[in-house]
Amino acid sequence: MTSPAGEGGGITADELRAMQAADYVLLERGGELERVPVRKTRLPLDPVGHVQRLNFTAAPDGTLYAAQHSLWHRSADGGESWTHLERPSPGEGWRLQFAPDGSMVNVGPGPEGRPAVWSSGDEGESWRRIGGLDAGGEGARLDLGFSVTRLPCGALLVPLLVVEGEGEEDASAGSRTCHMYRSDDGGRSWERAGTIGEWCHEVNLTVLPDGRLLAVIRYQRPRLPEDPEELLQEAGHPEWPYKHVFLSHSGDEGATWEPPRQLCTVYGQCYGAAGVRPDNTVAVVHDHRYPRSLGSGRARVSRDGGDTFGGEVYYLVHGYAAGYAATLSPDGESFLTLTGSCYADVDSGWNAAIGTTRFVLIRWRPVD
Repeated sequence: MTSPAGEGGGITADELRAMQAADYVLLERGGELERVPVRKTRLPLDPVGHVQRLNFTAAPDGTLYAAQHSLWHRSADGGESWTHLERPSPGEGWRLQFAPDGSMVNVGPGPEGRPAVWSSGDEGESWRRIGGLDAGGEGARLDLGFSVTRLPCGALLVPLLVVEGEGEEDASAGSRTCHMYRSDDGGRSWERAGTIGEWCHEVNLTVLPDGRLLAVIRYQRPRLPEDPEELLQEAGHPEWPYKHVFLSHSGDEGATWEPPRQLCTVYGQCYGAAGVRPDNTVAVVHDHRYPRSLGSGRARVSRDGGDTFGGEVYYLVHGYAAGYAATLSPDGESFLTLTGSCYADVDSGWNAAIGTTRFVLIRWRPVD
């Protein structure tokens, strides 16, 4: 089968495995593969790390924090060198950001099944709970993604998926709606600030230089009664026509959003997050799941803040499970991507990736 333009179709597992072990990434354009030299900083193995557990953020003073699960990695020189720290999580994983007063904030699942917010004034050595998020009616399930975003004004934004009335056997029953929650007091209190839409899972937000927000969305849903039969045939799945990366923009700090539009058209390219340079160049790094032998983290590049994308595909990382990633641009010229991968038998269960995931920081630059 020929892959659509920009989706990557001329790669082999051997080429990906060789790239994984070397200091280059692969660029596919015009039907040809090119090696692009990069700098890879391979991080220590986290004994409880997982390919889907990561966080990458910058403090207001520019200090970088790349978190696995029990290990953090800190850089005060834009990612040139790293200090490794052990940090226990107060919740389930890390969604780190910084409050206007400079304190560190983490958002995660709380003990009552509602997202909780913790604060640290000593670089994550100790935490105290300062607030939480609540939404939906009685019995609603609240699913956090992996994104806490700091606006230029200091406000914090968290996308929250509210699942209500879902049937045990019929996933199309009820609703799954992603709302935006905003805090103007460093995470102590939150109010609903907007809605992205239904079936928008694991949303990651990026603040663009032109003032807009870019949402990278895992859009995943079952077949609905109004869907044509050919939609399932195109996806190649008997029940789920969509498991893809979609995008949306907001021009008013998340209060309103454009209708989500599809970026990836290959089923299983579903989780993504964007990094941006000051010139409005955006890199959306997303996973590619099937077949497992081609599991990888891939990047698509836009030169206009995510409005349009070229046909190039960058292959950054390879594994049977790979590609959850977060990207920053500390120097304003290159991208620095934190991502992980493993060669464990994840089809036997996702826990096979615990303690077997190798994380790497990749400094790369789109080719002109």
